[in-house]
Amino acid sequence: MKVSKSAKEKTKEKIIQSAVELIVQKGYKNSTLRDIAKEAGVSNPTIYNYFATKEKLLYAYVELKHKQSIEILYKIEDFHTYTLREQLQTLIETELELYLEDREFVAQIADMVFESNGINIRKMYDTNALFLQTVEEMIDIAIEANEIASPPFKEHFPTLFWDYYIMVVAYWLQDDSEMFENTTQFIDHSLGLMEAVLHSDILNKASELGMFLFKTHMLSQLHKFSTQKHTLDKVKRKLGDILHG
Repeated sequence: MKVSKSAKEKTKEKIIQSAVELIVQKGYKNSTLRDIAKEAGVSNPTIYNYFATKEKLLYAYVELKHKQSIEILYKIEDFHTYTLREQLQTLIETELELYLEDREFVAQIADMVFESNGINIRKMYDTNALFLQTVEEMIDIAIEANEIASPPFKEHFPTLFWDYYIMVVAYWLQDDSEMFENTTQFIDHSLGLMEAVLHSDILNKASELGMFLFKTHMLSQLHKFSTQKHTLDKVKRKLGDILHG
């Protein structure tokens, strides 16, 4: 009997949630895939069909939260009327809200990221495709609506925002203020700064300065180095002729 795509997704989510609950109870290192399979009520072969390792299960958790966040945003009727800053802030706050019930689990993931033999941070970054795509669409729409001018680093903005998002999550995990008020203020102030920069001409001016320095100094140094190398090669050839003459 063929299992539908919807059924597979439900089983996958069930396994992920069971892993979260078990790892919170026993710790990541003390929880095996077989333990998680038992907790989820699936067979050992079934769980290995979904996740070959516990590490891949962690990556799937992050991807799932991105997917759930985007689905929530799409259900906000007037989301398209939000400013770029409001859209980005809503994205981050939605993800944090989804993480809230699993905060202890997320903290374990964060701790393992900084362990020498912990999870692979590069592979963790591979889970962000949907997140990056969503941010890219947001900035494209803001540019098309003339809300902001196209920044010189436009193609890098989604990745830079992802790095910022990771910093926010790390801050939130350490925040012991009431109702995470410090995190709220941190997001508000930092996004306020980002908004001010995007609405100013400072990025274009900085880009122009960078290109000026590159053209007038870096290229001239490269040309000088090339000339010196050419001269050195001529000296080597003459020296060779003398030695072998």
